[in-house]
Amino acid sequence: FFFPFLDMADGSQPITIVGAGLVGALLATVLARRGYRVTVYERYGDIRAIPSSGRSINLVATARGLRALTLLPDDVRARLLELGVRVTGRVIHAGGEPIFQRYGKDDSEFNYSISRYELNKFLISEAEAAGATLRFGHRLLGVELEGEYPVLTFAAPHEASGQRGVLDSALHAEDNTGAEREVVVRCGGPVVAADGGGSAVRQALSSAGACAVHSSLLDSGYKEMSFPRAAAEAGGMARHGLHIWPRGSHMLMGLANLDGSFTGTIYMLNQAGDATLADDASAGASFEDVEAQGVASAAAFLEAHYATALPLLGGVEAAARQLAENPRGILGTVRARQWAVGGKAVLVGDAAHAIVPFFGQGMNCGFEDVHELVRLLDEHAAPAVASPAGYAAAFAAFEAARKPNADAIADMALENYVEMQSSTADPQFRLCKAVENALENSPLGARFRSRYAMVCYGGAGNVTYANAQALGRVQWEIVLELAKGVSSAEEAAAQLDVAQAERLLAERLEPLQKELQVDLATVSHAA
Repeated sequence: FFFPFLDMADGSQPITIVGAGLVGALLATVLARRGYRVTVYERYGDIRAIPSSGRSINLVATARGLRALTLLPDDVRARLLELGVRVTGRVIHAGGEPIFQRYGKDDSEFNYSISRYELNKFLISEAEAAGATLRFGHRLLGVELEGEYPVLTFAAPHEASGQRGVLDSALHAEDNTGAEREVVVRCGGPVVAADGGGSAVRQALSSAGACAVHSSLLDSGYKEMSFPRAAAEAGGMARHGLHIWPRGSHMLMGLANLDGSFTGTIYMLNQAGDATLADDASAGASFEDVEAQGVASAAAFLEAHYATALPLLGGVEAAARQLAENPRGILGTVRARQWAVGGKAVLVGDAAHAIVPFFGQGMNCGFEDVHELVRLLDEHAAPAVASPAGYAAAFAAFEAARKPNADAIADMALENYVEMQSSTADPQFRLCKAVENALENSPLGARFRSRYAMVCYGGAGNVTYANAQALGRVQWEIVLELAKGVSSAEEAAAQLDVAQAERLLAERLEPLQKELQVDLATVSHAA
């Protein structure tokens, strides 16, 4: 049964955020520091009181996403970056000696490997310290849009345990039977939906006809596979690399943690019938088969395809048990066609544009959302002058600016899935990547940056996701042509025809750069 409660919003400029994940917590921190009265409602309990376990993918933080941290004090940014391990490229395990593929021009361009769990805990604590109110255990039931601002209805437990003292005293129910009660929130300002790929706010808006949504699931899923510290160190597992074992229709990856261990993830078809690579001898492998046949089957599969990884995973028995028994995660793309409902509500992060993780840009895209939304709120609806019309202008401009870029990175992430599964093991692909890096480090480097660099280290200078996508298509054609004159990846720098490259850049690439008004000088690791 439910107990009704009416929470009347007060304060001059309240903003309600639904979702205390990475994007919601960062946005709450920034807005609270800017003077908004921020309340965050989170469906689940406080992650700071819950041990990390199960289904997690280490995050890759890149300069594009880290630009949002410039909205925070320097000391907060510095403490956040201390959670990460620097990663400068891919380490490809395709047979024989591992092959290193650098991300940027040199070691000055790197990403951070960060635990999602640790980062989320950090950002929630920072939001709380900034003055935001966080209410955990609130499951959204409905959204009403008839008034000036929305009315939200939640189901919440009676007990206030685990709330860490952030609830208003009126919310501490005296009835401790454990039954849920209904909480009605009459918002005094707009609602920002930051509640992830399965967004309940987005679903409610869609049901009300305010938002059309297209979603598609990948035919593959993922499981966490831990590389213990002792095994990783004994095997000399390089901490500066994203380790990839590409095997066609499945692959294993590993990213370093601060404690010396690695968080690994194995990606594989959910069902054998999903196989799309008919010429791949491993195309019949699926999670469904491995789970049905148990640990022994998992061990045989790993010995057949990932023998070089088994010592790093702590041995075949430990690895097989993880593969057979760890929970399976889903992978998919969500594209909301409308993000804003006037000045009443707006979708951000995965609630607006969930993507697959294969470009490492899910969090970075969400953080860039925060950077852009805050800029537009400053312009149209700062705390001293905010109004429904101001919020509507900010949200409309936000949707117009961000949606084309969210669509672009969603497409590129899907393309990168094929690249990481198969192309990284292809000698011709490795040759082309070497040519690309040689071109970046040649005297023409100021006129050419790889698509990867533009995606990860861009953001300023109109180096948007959409522009990186458009330029990347032309650039890869140029790289393919230059690669014809190079005999091997090792000889790329020595054999690169700089004169031919200069001509191709001038004829094919620079007119498009000019048309898009892109400033490549802004492509930099510096956030």
